[in-house]
Amino acid sequence: MQKHELLIFILVLISILTGCGDKEQDDINNANEIEEGSWLKYSPLDWTHDGNPVSGTHCKVYSDGAGQTLKLQCLEFADLMFEDILHQFSFDNFEDLILPPENDKINVYINTEHEDNVAYAYWGTIFITIRTTELDTNRYEYLFKHELTHEFEFLIEGYVNLGTDFWFREAIAIYCGGGFNFINTVDDLEDWIIANENYPGQGNPIMIHAWEDFPEGADITGYYCEVFDITMKYLLDPKGLNKSYNDVLNVFYEIREGNTFDNAFQNNFGLSLAVFEVEFYDRIRAYLLAL
Repeated sequence: MQKHELLIFILVLISILTGCGDKEQDDINNANEIEEGSWLKYSPLDWTHDGNPVSGTHCKVYSDGAGQTLKLQCLEFADLMFEDILHQFSFDNFEDLILPPENDKINVYINTEHEDNVAYAYWGTIFITIRTTELDTNRYEYLFKHELTHEFEFLIEGYVNLGTDFWFREAIAIYCGGGFNFINTVDDLEDWIIANENYPGQGNPIMIHAWEDFPEGADITGYYCEVFDITMKYLLDPKGLNKSYNDVLNVFYEIREGNTFDNAFQNNFGLSLAVFEVEFYDRIRAYLLAL
């Protein structure tokens, strides 16, 4: 169970989840509250749905109140974004994905009625909040790809809880989503260090193995996305560590086979987490200077 998704996206959601618009007629006819869906078992969200999901190639869209137009738009877009992720990882072995036994597709739950502006991923299901009657794909591309990247990791590992460190799973989801480009120069990096100078590790992301590792009092509401972003760029860029999507995928597979993240990371990236943490800022400085 992942606790982080709501907070990590608040800044993004504030900018995009605006306006409710006029309801379609089948939004109004929302009397059914069906208590079924694998998310009831694998997430803390016991949300019902309207009983009218729509199914595509990889995904099935549920909602508490979305109209048919929005559902179909989200289904087409979710399938497209997941195809993009599969292409990024050069992955075509669909039978190797481990869905929960209750699922035949990835559940995409579109939240329109609940007050919380959630963006979550759990084994078998992603949740995305949309307050409009039609989907603005430009605004939602990042969120769909980010959450579906988490879902891809879930389906490779095949467990209720992800086995990678928090910094790693967020970094690859941010990278697949398109990134933020906040830290582009050494000066940007130094600004980050200064802003975090009173916290252990001065904002070193490799110290964030789990949610509980964020420094007490730190502004973590989307803020750490800046440094997670540059971390994965360094790992995969030829001017950085020069690793690949395949190396990331192999980490997921090693966790599936029971290996620890520490060992899986070292096996595939040729670098121990302990060394990466100690050398992090020196490595990122050198990388930024090489760009």
